[in-house]
Amino acid sequence: MTSAPFAGTAHAAATLTVTSPDLVFTKGQTRIAVSTDQASVSWQAVDAQGLPVASGTATASGGTATVDLTGLDTGHYTLTATAGGTTRTADFGVLPPLAGHETADERFGVGMHFGHYNGDDNKLLRSIKLMGLGQVRADVNWSAIEKTPGVYSWETYPTDQAIPYAASLGLTTVGNSGFKNPNYDYGLTPSSTVGLDAYGKFTAAFVEKYQQHTKEVEVYNEYNSIGFNNGTCGLTADCYLQMLKATHPKVHAKVPDATVVGPALAGLNRDWLNRLYSLGGLNYLDAVSVHHYGYPKPPEEALATLPQIRADLDAAGGQDKPLWLDENGYPTHNDGVTPRVQAMYLPRAEVFAFASGVDRYYWYDVVNDGTDTNNKEHNFGLFRTPTSTVTAWQPKPSVVTQGVLTRQLAGRAFAGRDDAGAADVRSYRFGSGSDTVRTLWTTADTPRTVELSTTVPVTVTDQFGRARTYTPTGGKIQLTLDGRVLYAKGTVTNVKAVTTPVFSVQVPTFTNTAETVQATLVADRTTTGTGLPQQVTFQIDGKAFPMDAVPGQVTRKAVELPAATRSGPREVSGEVTSGTVTLARVSSPTEVQQATVVTLDPRVKTASPLATQLTVTVTNNRDRTTITPSKLEWQVNEGTAYVDLGVAAENFQVAPNSSRSFTVDVEGVKGWNRYWAASHITEDGVRTPVGTWTGWGPVQADGVSTATPLDLATQTTKNYPNGYQGDADLSGTVRPQYTATGMVFRAAVTDNAFYQPSTDPATMYAGDALRFAVTPDHPGRSKQYVEFGASLVNGVPRVHTWQPPPGQQAGTTPGATATVVRDGTVTRYTITVPWASLGLAGKPTSSIGLAAVVTDNDNDGRGRGWVEWGTGITSSLKLSSGLRAVQLTDA
Repeated sequence: MTSAPFAGTAHAAATLTVTSPDLVFTKGQTRIAVSTDQASVSWQAVDAQGLPVASGTATASGGTATVDLTGLDTGHYTLTATAGGTTRTADFGVLPPLAGHETADERFGVGMHFGHYNGDDNKLLRSIKLMGLGQVRADVNWSAIEKTPGVYSWETYPTDQAIPYAASLGLTTVGNSGFKNPNYDYGLTPSSTVGLDAYGKFTAAFVEKYQQHTKEVEVYNEYNSIGFNNGTCGLTADCYLQMLKATHPKVHAKVPDATVVGPALAGLNRDWLNRLYSLGGLNYLDAVSVHHYGYPKPPEEALATLPQIRADLDAAGGQDKPLWLDENGYPTHNDGVTPRVQAMYLPRAEVFAFASGVDRYYWYDVVNDGTDTNNKEHNFGLFRTPTSTVTAWQPKPSVVTQGVLTRQLAGRAFAGRDDAGAADVRSYRFGSGSDTVRTLWTTADTPRTVELSTTVPVTVTDQFGRARTYTPTGGKIQLTLDGRVLYAKGTVTNVKAVTTPVFSVQVPTFTNTAETVQATLVADRTTTGTGLPQQVTFQIDGKAFPMDAVPGQVTRKAVELPAATRSGPREVSGEVTSGTVTLARVSSPTEVQQATVVTLDPRVKTASPLATQLTVTVTNNRDRTTITPSKLEWQVNEGTAYVDLGVAAENFQVAPNSSRSFTVDVEGVKGWNRYWAASHITEDGVRTPVGTWTGWGPVQADGVSTATPLDLATQTTKNYPNGYQGDADLSGTVRPQYTATGMVFRAAVTDNAFYQPSTDPATMYAGDALRFAVTPDHPGRSKQYVEFGASLVNGVPRVHTWQPPPGQQAGTTPGATATVVRDGTVTRYTITVPWASLGLAGKPTSSIGLAAVVTDNDNDGRGRGWVEWGTGITSSLKLSSGLRAVQLTDA
């Protein structure tokens, strides 16, 4: 994150924009266009591991320059281009060419929202085709098409252009027919006879209209979810059956060979599905569809119920019914998974789904639906949205892993799983005979090695499409597996996990972006490796290291590998060769840290009067090099205005693997408010910014109340849809405190009426209640989010946890107590919660994150409202980064 700038001299920046219309290429065709007002553009490309792979200078002509990257192998890359001091970055992907049956496989699909892409639907459809997918799932908006009862305006809806164009590319669109129409049932999900009949006619009209391009339609979306279904009948399978009965016969009357799909179920709810089956629902379905996410759990865990879903369908008489998982995905928002993990999980999810009896798989969705990095719904995509400086849809690494997966499995049916002798080793077969492709990975946290038994060469392709042919020695090939899928094609008779690999690479647990990696190559020929040549070469990250692998001994060789340019997990991997023969694959993980890290920590010097400080810490993650920053600046902003700023240190040193902290007094801060704290560190003449949202909230020991409490009237945001009516409506104070065993939350809430209609603590937010969220570190540093609250439920004070810490369950908050007393127009709360129930090991010594919400229901017809301090509780996102920083203080 960058901070607000310090004062400086303004100057006109050079113009530079990445203007290529597409950023996914076929190997050998990668050329990226940029526009600039400069004479030339310098550039560098790095791979998905952050390793440089190409660089150069492109001459501009007529304001345009072309970066020639045609020599790159398949993979995912980042281009950094600089012109006249202006720098732009753009992600791009390179895929193998499509050939034969790889051009489209109907098992693979992706979700899409036609008409939502600023005229780029066709461009995205071409990218979907290039990935080798065969299916697109798109919503078909009933209310936008049938604005007048019985009249369908297809020509004004995006399907009229997109579906035929998709078909021209060989892509089949399954239309998701939904959802509501103001002409029927008052705009609610249809449940009346008239509404259901109209919905069925509309769905049939869709299939009839587009039958030359698609005959597939899905009946509603996630009917069992309040997010889509607000009908008066309810969310049950019994209600959905009425929708099927109103739709299936009408569709088949129009197009007899149509495919009617449903229920597009939210979650793998076996009871709901089995109820539908028992009612005869399969008589009105040609394919059964389910949705499930389960992030951030890995696919094998998140989708573990899928085999039973298939078994239930078969047992209900649906052996001939295809099973579709037509929504699954992993969002890359701030509290989701990283793009690297998304790319790793995508092929694992699809392979596991097919192995579980799924006939079609659709990733959700093709592109990010927005730009808010905190919003999960904005970050499910395979592509990121265009910007003013990069005008194309930028592929995430998952675009490439999807394209490689479809090329490897296209036309090959699932054939079974190999028993490798270890549960954490996955080997799933597709195809038969010499055409068999095995998908291999491990679910373990550390690499595992497998031995393939074969007498013929085997081609092994990694998740980014790079292929090597391995030659067996003594009938064996050894491959080191990690969480990324490998594809092994050829005749293999056995797959076996081994505990001691012949060849391996060892790297430090942590490395950094500034220094080469000191690695050790190992050849262990004490018990295995019979028949292997003695002279071998390790090919690691573009470097070749010859080794004399002595039979009967363990040979080690220390080497240096290139540094990665980006932080995060890195898999150091490569092959062991002898001459032109590839013998084995090796891999080992390391966590790459930024070489220099600056953190900012607010501190309360005294609680009353409030005196605040900021500790700026410089950490040197290098192993061998001391750094000598020339200046460390700091600032605190409220909005765009400076509150305070200064220089924390000049001309200091930080030794390898150590930190230096500098604490400065900050003037002008008000307790409980939100501020932007930032720093600039200057190293080797380069001034680099870092910043974070922060605050100073003095949490005193229980019984000490000298600090100013949080003011609900002036320091919160208010959400009253029908109008907030001033302090008498809702105001008061909240005072968090602490004891040796936990935290105490005291509040005095002025409210003109106390009303709690809920009889279940889990829904106490429907009435007057006090809710809190806690994260165990400064907001943004930990994704752990714990949410709890208290109210009078059935006249009894109850404390309930909605989002528990790891290892605990939602429900009554363990060890917590509460008193809730109404005193005139003031409700007084005292809530005590043990450290463990807050997800804390004990009293924290640095900032934690805290948020509070007071819900208000006066039962006067105005509806419910609330006031909120911090963000996250009232949002479905539940982000720890939205909480406010507070500090426990004895002063």
